[in-house]
Amino acid sequence: MGKYEDKSVKKMQLGHIPAITWNRLGMNAGTVEGDTSLNTHIETKFEALPEGVTVSELSYAEAQKWLLANAPKEEAESVVAGKFPMYHPQKFATGLGQEFDDYLKDSGEKIELFEIGDGITARDAIRWDMDFRNKNKAITGQLVHVGRNSSLTLIMSYRSDKEAEGLSAVSTKVVLEEGAKLTLVKVQLLGGGFLHMDDIGAALREDASMQLVQLELGGKETFAGLQAELVGRNAGFDAKVGYVALEDHRVDINYNVVQRGRKTNCEMTFDGVLQDAAAKRLSDTIDFRRGSRGSVGHEKENVLLLGGDIINQSLPVILCEEEDMEGTHGATIGQLDDDMLFYMASRGIDEKTAQQIMVRARLGAVAREIPDENLKTEIHDYIEEAFRA
Repeated sequence: MGKYEDKSVKKMQLGHIPAITWNRLGMNAGTVEGDTSLNTHIETKFEALPEGVTVSELSYAEAQKWLLANAPKEEAESVVAGKFPMYHPQKFATGLGQEFDDYLKDSGEKIELFEIGDGITARDAIRWDMDFRNKNKAITGQLVHVGRNSSLTLIMSYRSDKEAEGLSAVSTKVVLEEGAKLTLVKVQLLGGGFLHMDDIGAALREDASMQLVQLELGGKETFAGLQAELVGRNAGFDAKVGYVALEDHRVDINYNVVQRGRKTNCEMTFDGVLQDAAAKRLSDTIDFRRGSRGSVGHEKENVLLLGGDIINQSLPVILCEEEDMEGTHGATIGQLDDDMLFYMASRGIDEKTAQQIMVRARLGAVAREIPDENLKTEIHDYIEEAFRA
């Protein structure tokens, strides 16, 4: 293993929800078990960076100091409404939580600090690609800092050969200054034997906005987490997430948006496809904190089930410490109904083809948000291959 000392974690709890439910449901957190040792470093590939954008390297300790100095302070959790702060001890909160942060720290990997200065509009999207080979087991960490009244689109992708196996772990922490705008795209196209863990934490100051587009299409086990802190007045967060789990694969997603500032806005949509004996846990929480008067939060999930042995767990939650707010959640979960199949059949479309059409529609709605035509074509081809008869 060369310089990679075996510091594997035999059991890691990821994506713990902020307000626990009945333990027997198995929905309070996801669990990674087995060998999580690392054996390589994945080089980041950038296209040309525009003027005003810089990339530098920090140690984990330096990155933590940078966050303490530059990120808005997050208030300690209150023990109210069944919340349990011991599950969120981080000073800069993320969706997968403290144990994943410890895993990143123990790896010894450098953190890449990606910064864009004040008052800069990056007109073209910036690609940040990571290619994994078979048996690669690697972790990467990023800090993304967008200056005041600046605008940036950042596209991150992870890919490997279709049959490859390994471990991919990614930590991305975002700080948006006043009036900053970030579109962050994450696309996972790994082989069917990968364990993939993708952790995001974001803090938004006044009038800042963040759009997140995330597609989890590959891997055998996928853990994706986000915590967004809407600290400043009028901060906004919009997420469109798509996922696929086939065969006996597993997807575990924990999204938690904490609305602290006045008149903040959160919109989250999750579109997924589960097939065969796949399993999925989705916990999506909107947390209105005291002081968030006039804020709005909506969450919605759409799941297409294409099998009889699927395990589907959905836990939409709205927590509230304020009276003047608006929060809604909803879910549409099920198989293609008989009327739809009959309609398709009357036009010469068999059940398998009908399923493929619906899969394309479900995931295509997310892919259309990506401002990169080449990547959209790659996503289309990946989905077509996955659901080919």
